[in-house]
Amino acid sequence: MTKKREVWEVSKPGSLSALELRKDVPLTALEDEDKVRVEVKHIGLNFADVFTVLGLYGATPKHETFIPGLEFAGVCVEEGKGGKEGETSLIGKRVMGVTRFGAFATVVDVPRHQVRVIPDAWSFSEGAAFIVQSLTVYYGLSALGRIREGDVCLIHSASGGCGSQALQICDKVGAKAIAVIGDESKKGFLEKKHGGSLPASAIIVRDRKTFGDQVREAAQRSYDRSEVDIVLDATLGDFFEGGWNNLSKGRGVYVVYGAADMTPRGGVKWYNLWNWLVLIKKFLTRPKIDAMELPGENKTIAGFNLIWMFDKSDLLLSLLSELENLQLPPPRVGMEFSWEELPKALEAFQSGKTSGKIVIKL
Repeated sequence: MTKKREVWEVSKPGSLSALELRKDVPLTALEDEDKVRVEVKHIGLNFADVFTVLGLYGATPKHETFIPGLEFAGVCVEEGKGGKEGETSLIGKRVMGVTRFGAFATVVDVPRHQVRVIPDAWSFSEGAAFIVQSLTVYYGLSALGRIREGDVCLIHSASGGCGSQALQICDKVGAKAIAVIGDESKKGFLEKKHGGSLPASAIIVRDRKTFGDQVREAAQRSYDRSEVDIVLDATLGDFFEGGWNNLSKGRGVYVVYGAADMTPRGGVKWYNLWNWLVLIKKFLTRPKIDAMELPGENKTIAGFNLIWMFDKSDLLLSLLSELENLQLPPPRVGMEFSWEELPKALEAFQSGKTSGKIVIKL
């Protein structure tokens, strides 16, 4: 068993160049009885990783060097002795897992309840692409959005990792989706993968000036509806109003789990003056809701960050079990980069030009 590992770490967030590769990092003994040690084969990237390295993520460790990364897949090589009686050993099994930072490493130690055995038919890359994005959209649609059969759901960034899984969940529960994408080139992927349940008229190539009209037209032409029941939004910025104004009164739930449109392209170091100006402008013109208007509008708005659920092990365990019971198909992996190319992979993610999940192969 290896006694050392490699990690990508950040000491001064602000740009993707802040990532530094460290080799020959000693491994300490696995002292926590409830933890397992995993030799990582693939790492899944998420937009939160970009925010973390840029220093724009509220949960980022302050004033200390840290290892980013939220999800991984690999082989369990060691486990503590605190497992429940009769619990099956995970040693030697292929597992996928989630962690509150620390996944950008060749070996990861995590609590046992934060890993699941990878289905036999799935690859390591599919395992690394599953948990974070699926948990995120499942919590947003189910726990917050209270999704049910027949609902019309507006799904932003529908060709990305989270968006694609959201479409799968809508299909599983019998809800109807309107898929929002930022580029015409991504339309073919959606039509091919979700064409059976997603009408072509329900795919929106978003336009900043007419987005509200696009949503109304898609709902009317696709489902004979004048409004939507749930909005799942990781974009915000100029596209918030078009979704909010078309949200049904009484049933409508607007769920926010990111703000990609408000993220500058590039770093936010002090010398990146243009990026700072863009960031300040977007912040000052960000969407705002008057709480006094909510009773009259009869709508709900909710925001969440999956990272805060790691302190609530019972909830996390329950959500993972519910997710397993849905028996979703394996996620689509869009791009794969090598371990040494991890910063380059985050740059590709930040560009907004990718489809499907981006994974790192070790």
